[in-house]
Amino acid sequence: VRYTVTAVLFESLGLLRGEEITDAVLDEIVDSDNRYRATKKALSLLSISDVSERALVLKLRRAGYPREVAEAVACEMVRLGYIDEKRQLSRLVLREANDKLHGRGQIIPRLIAKGYSVRDIEAVLRELTDSGEVSLTENAQKLKKKMLPEDASPDKVRQLLYKYGYGAKDLYD
Repeated sequence: VRYTVTAVLFESLGLLRGEEITDAVLDEIVDSDNRYRATKKALSLLSISDVSERALVLKLRRAGYPREVAEAVACEMVRLGYIDEKRQLSRLVLREANDKLHGRGQIIPRLIAKGYSVRDIEAVLRELTDSGEVSLTENAQKLKKKMLPEDASPDKVRQLLYKYGYGAKDLYD
């Protein structure tokens, strides 16, 4: 079995080539190797797409890393700025609302499934609505125009808006 250890750890352990190591030292080496490999995996995952801190922990756990290691690595990715959930959420909310024309009832569950908190999603949605970057009322109108004939019955309009996640609250933002 091969383990990767940093030079700092190697020096701190005071190991010499060919020297026998204790179980405690081996545990430290294994922990360091796990963290190193989890960090490489996290960076690989983040190079493919943005993920939330929670989603990164779940992906690392599925890859076989212990919970403590997965949480520590995800926290480090946030600290280093590789995960910026507010920026990610802004981009995702804009795409869901303005490109896909989804309402609050579709946006929130989709982003919860990606690992974001309801509180953060609602805060970003409110911020984008207040700044005028997202208008659920206008998006509902665009959706009706795109998907239904002009003489569509009120029931058809209601069904369409409900399907896309709009409620009464969204139609008067």
